[in-house]
Amino acid sequence: MIKVKLSDPADQKNFSGLLHARDILPEYSIQLTDSNDYDYEFISHKNYVDSSITLEHSIEKGINALANKTGDYFLFSGADSTSLLGAYEVFSESSAKFLFKKQLLSREDYRQPAALNKWFFGNGTLLDKGYDIPIDIYNRIHLTGYNVGHNWPHLQQLQYPNNVRDIDVCAVYQTHIPREVYDHEVRSDTLYAAHRNGAWQELSSLEKKYRIVQGQSTPQQFVEIMKRSKIGISPFGMGELCYRDLELVQWGCLLIKPDMSKVRTKPDFFKPMETYVPVKPDWSDLNETVEKVLGNWQDYQYIIDNARKQLSEMYSYHNVCMHWYEIIQTFKGVTVE
Repeated sequence: MIKVKLSDPADQKNFSGLLHARDILPEYSIQLTDSNDYDYEFISHKNYVDSSITLEHSIEKGINALANKTGDYFLFSGADSTSLLGAYEVFSESSAKFLFKKQLLSREDYRQPAALNKWFFGNGTLLDKGYDIPIDIYNRIHLTGYNVGHNWPHLQQLQYPNNVRDIDVCAVYQTHIPREVYDHEVRSDTLYAAHRNGAWQELSSLEKKYRIVQGQSTPQQFVEIMKRSKIGISPFGMGELCYRDLELVQWGCLLIKPDMSKVRTKPDFFKPMETYVPVKPDWSDLNETVEKVLGNWQDYQYIIDNARKQLSEMYSYHNVCMHWYEIIQTFKGVTVE
């Protein structure tokens, strides 16, 4: 039995998949422990990155926090996006064996500077950051095997939608965060809002032609809207993935989402024209796509059906356990067929 210690055993943001799988991990020869008798230690993002201070100070603080760390330890960057900001610098200077993230870009895509190292935020801020990652370091950055879809077990359960779909487009989500949000002294809530508002602005020209519900709502209202909607729009947020992606699929909506082809995550759910319909992240083809779909609605039913099937098959905590079983075998030098 391999014993794994979590630096913060209540940290859902970094360890959600492992925590929800705690009771079945022993079936895969893995046990989470709070004791000092362990084989590997998993270090939470918040133990070595502090986004409330400058990036330079955060890096210095993180390196110092790990300076005396001994044994085999691994860093987790549980941020919602593919951004490596702050985590990469500490990882590359530490003795951590691996860095784990919920989603990743290719080495080539990380080279392009972007606001807060989030490619979908564009650039032009005081903290546009890209990384030319050496291949040996990139090969030590791996996926956790779980993402936002594992944060809440109910997201893996299919719901039974209405047969009548009298709402054409559901574009219900938050755009305004009721407080200013800063990452390393760069304001990020405005970048978040700009992307999300962009879809509403585009859709406004279709409001006379189609029934479109947009804005924010209560959770209960949102469920009622999803039940009745043909299309569900799910923008990026602080990261590329959102629990809304799966909620819309759960309730039988056709998911339209900014193109996810840059993003590596596991489960590998987002397949264009198989589980969702992609649009450009700047929303410039959103209305064209919506009109094409609504004009040929039945032609897209296979995507809805396949997405629901893939959701129930892919988002399993047993899959999370198998992912970690295979990773730990590689730690031990064992090849898993």
